[in-house]
Amino acid sequence: MPMRANFEVTAARVLRARGWARPVTVSAVLLALTTAIVWFIDARLQQDHLIFIYFLPTALIAIRYGSISAMCVAIVSTVAAAYFFYLPQFSFRVESPLEALELVFFSLLALLAIQVVSGFDNDSSVEKRHRRTRAMPRRAGWLSLSSLWKRLAP
Repeated sequence: MPMRANFEVTAARVLRARGWARPVTVSAVLLALTTAIVWFIDARLQQDHLIFIYFLPTALIAIRYGSISAMCVAIVSTVAAAYFFYLPQFSFRVESPLEALELVFFSLLALLAIQVVSGFDNDSSVEKRHRRTRAMPRRAGWLSLSSLWKRLAP
């Protein structure tokens, strides 16, 4: 009997770990991809204000996993942008007060957008659309981006 109880405790721990491991993993992958894309764009074009590209993974995580995961993504993306894209590079110190203000405004806008986007998840019309799309037959299987995204969902 103790062995069965031990197995149940282990199974409960695994299920609990799966609940937070997937959002963390997907968030890390999306942030790494976004940072690589922004790094490539910044190296080629030397554009300013590229931090706002980080709204995309933040919104995707807010839609898929909720506001807490998205807030973590917003904080980590602000820190990543300060480290990689603002002078002095590879330091968390930001020289220009204007760029520091840009980081603050990005953080505030990202947190506001998270609340708005995660509020859509509670909307009844969104739930109706979810039910309709779940009832539709799958045509492309693994070939469609939406089916890949659904397979990552908990």
